[in-house]
Amino acid sequence: MINPQHYTFAILVMAVITFAVRYVFFTTSFQLKLTPQMKNILTFTAPCVLTAMIIPIMFQDMLTVLNSTAGGHGVSESIQPVTQNLLDNKSANQSIMASLLGSSYFWASIFAIIASLLIRQTLLVILLSMAVFYGFRLFVFA
Repeated sequence: MINPQHYTFAILVMAVITFAVRYVFFTTSFQLKLTPQMKNILTFTAPCVLTAMIIPIMFQDMLTVLNSTAGGHGVSESIQPVTQNLLDNKSANQSIMASLLGSSYFWASIFAIIASLLIRQTLLVILLSMAVFYGFRLFVFA
C-alpha cells in the first residue's frame, strides 16, 4: 500500500509510465508495426479497463457493509468462513442487499449499461448516466 506521503511521487511515476506507453504508439521516430491479430486484441482494451474501473465503484456500498458485517475482516482475508457466516445470517444478507439496492452508483451503472446498448452514442449515454446518478443522489437516496 502506498503511504499518503508518497502519493505525489506515485502519481508522477504513473504519469511518466502513461506518457511513455502512449509516446511509443504516437511518435513517428519510433516505428512500431502491429500485426492484425495484435490490433484486434487491442480493440478489447478499453472495455476491459472500463470494466475493471467501474465494478468496484458499482459495488462499493455493498462491500462496505460486507466488511463491517464480517467483523472487521477484509473481504479478501479468509473469505470462505466469513462468506459462510454471512449466508447463514439473514439480517446480514438483508443489510447487504439494502445497501446494494440503495446505492446511486449501482442504479446509475445499470442505467448506463442499458442506455449504451440502446442509444449507441457515447456522449449522450455519459450525460444521461450522470443525470441519472445525480438525480438518484439528490432526490431518491438523499
